[in-house]
Amino acid sequence: MKTALMQIFSRVLRKNIPVTKYQPLRDQLEQARHEWLSAQNYYNNVSDADLVDYAAYHIQATEKKYTYLLKRARHEGLRASPFD
Repeated sequence: MKTALMQIFSRVLRKNIPVTKYQPLRDQLEQARHEWLSAQNYYNNVSDADLVDYAAYHIQATEKKYTYLLKRARHEGLRASPFD
């Protein structure tokens, strides 16, 4: 079992395929949502002017990623379910 996993991992590395490609879309969405909320929290707690600029750009970037994944999920027919 361990050898099979190592073979798969080495193939992924050789082909430069991002591991997140194999992460389920629902997990990617949840991670992106968490990153966006974290960026907002960082912005609310930073005081240095340069860091405020960085935090604002970071919020925009994480929001774009999250909205992209939401659109992709809708396109693929992924729906939220209270039973998951």
